[in-house]
Order: sequence, then C-alpha cells, then structure tokens
Amino acid sequence: MNFNLSLFLKHPFMEALKNNVRLFKVEKHYKDYKGEERMVTVPEGYGVVFNDNFDRPLNKDEWRYGMPWGDFHPNHLHQYYDNDGTLSYVAPQGLILELRNIPKTWKKSELPDWRQSPDMPEEFTIPTGVGFVSTKKTWQYGWIESWIKLPKGQSYWPAFWLSGLASWPPEIDIFEGYSHVGHSYEGYKLFDRFFKSPNRKIRPNLHYGSLENGTKDEYKSYDVPVADCTERFVQYVCHWEEEFIRIYYDGILVMETTDPKILYWFNKSDAAQYVIINHGLHMDYPKNPDESAMIVKSFKIYQKNE
Repeated sequence: MNFNLSLFLKHPFMEALKNNVRLFKVEKHYKDYKGEERMVTVPEGYGVVFNDNFDRPLNKDEWRYGMPWGDFHPNHLHQYYDNDGTLSYVAPQGLILELRNIPKTWKKSELPDWRQSPDMPEEFTIPTGVGFVSTKKTWQYGWIESWIKLPKGQSYWPAFWLSGLASWPPEIDIFEGYSHVGHSYEGYKLFDRFFKSPNRKIRPNLHYGSLENGTKDEYKSYDVPVADCTERFVQYVCHWEEEFIRIYYDGILVMETTDPKILYWFNKSDAAQYVIINHGLHMDYPKNPDESAMIVKSFKIYQKNE
C-alpha cells in the first residue's frame, strides 16, 4: 500500500491534533502579551461589507430579535429568545444581551404545526428569557469579527455563530461558552490546576453534512482558555474562505480546517449563513441561573475586494 503524506496530514485526526497543540501556544501567548490588547488584523485586500458599533438603537432593517423561525426551540423548553427588545438593546457600553428569570406561557394549540413537538405539553411555561439577535442578511466567505465581554455567572451557554439559511447544517460556531463548572467558564478543577488556565470552557465547532442522508457530523476544537473573558472585551474572529476555515480568539489561531471533505459543505452554492449572537442557558443546568448580561462592543464583516 502506498503511503500518501499529504493526504495523511489532511486527515481529520491530524487536524484535530494540530488544534490541540495550539492550546499550549495559547498559554505562552498570554505570558508574552499580558496587559496588552490582543487582536488579529484582517488581511490586505478585504473591505468592510457590514459594520455595527452599537452606538445607536438596534437597526431592525439589519437585525432581528431571536431566530427567523421563532422565539424558542420546540425540543428545548428551558429558555426563550427575546423577540421585542426587552432583553436585547443598545446601551452606552454596546449591545446588551440579558438573561433574566421572567417566565412566559404558551399554548401548543395556538402554535403552527411546525413549531410543535410530540412531547410538548398543551400548556407550558418557559422560565428564563435570553437576549438573542441575528442578522437578516446572509454571507458566504469573509472575515467575521466581534468584540464581546462574556456574562459572568453559572449555567450559561452564550454563543457567537453562523447558521445556514437554506438548511441546517452547515453551522460555524465561532465560540460557544459553558459556565456550568464555574462562573468564569472554568474547566474541571484538577485539569485547571495542572495547566493553571482560567476561563477554559470556550470552544469553536463546525457542523456539516446532511440530516436527511445521515452524513451529519461535527468538527470540534479543544476547549480554549481565554483569560478574564468576563472582565474585558475579547476579539473573536472567523476567517472563512473556500480553502479553509480559521477561528481566532484574542489574537491567536485556535482552530483551522483545510479538509476538503468538511469544506465541501461550506462551499456549496446554497451554503450562505446568517450570524447569531446570543446569551444562553445550558439545557442540562436550567434551574435558577444567575441573571446577567453579555455585552457586544462591535461587529464587522469583511470580504475580498473584487
């Protein structure tokens, strides 16, 4: 059997290994740049196609509250998405996305069929609401960045991500944060003490394939330490082109894929995606979450100049 080195290096196992090795580079990065603003700059040849510094009321021609399909997920009745600006609004600090324990009640019979699920009770109350905004426009390829201060508290699942308009998947999770272990996104204590790494339950993911034909799969990175992510604004970036998808946190590359089998799903003609930024409650830890706010200072998309 002939050994093909180039194919071996592009194997998903090798790409995952490279992403895991980056964890140790992150540790050195924090030591080298302590006390400085950490960021990565957009390459030459790109221009801004969308920009919001959240210095005026939310532009509802560009943004919607919640998802295009509704204000809660029919299979996860632990949280609902703000749909009127009560929990998603612009303040002097930026875009505020709150989590509040404000119960709301729905009746199944009053919902369209596609919003119902077999296990949904006839009347149900969702106890917690979260700030949640998504773009009305979609994009395929570009440099997508935002400066975000994560909410501090227990049981959260905030995210900055892209989802396919025509179908799901594809999905690019620039980050998902998990604070069920600690209020500052700590990992499990023994592991944290060994690496001396606070704020490590944050990671990117890629969802690809098709639910219909059973090819749905995901490509995950290591949990990434982002120091003081609840105390300061951190730059989160996705650089998406035909040849790669790269994710940067705090000025450092934390995930990359160049695997053609994965990228195929993001390069299809109907793979354009809209962008979502949301506070969130972890579905496995839904009781009595701390109330808090996620703050977004800016959001930009650049694409290659024609």
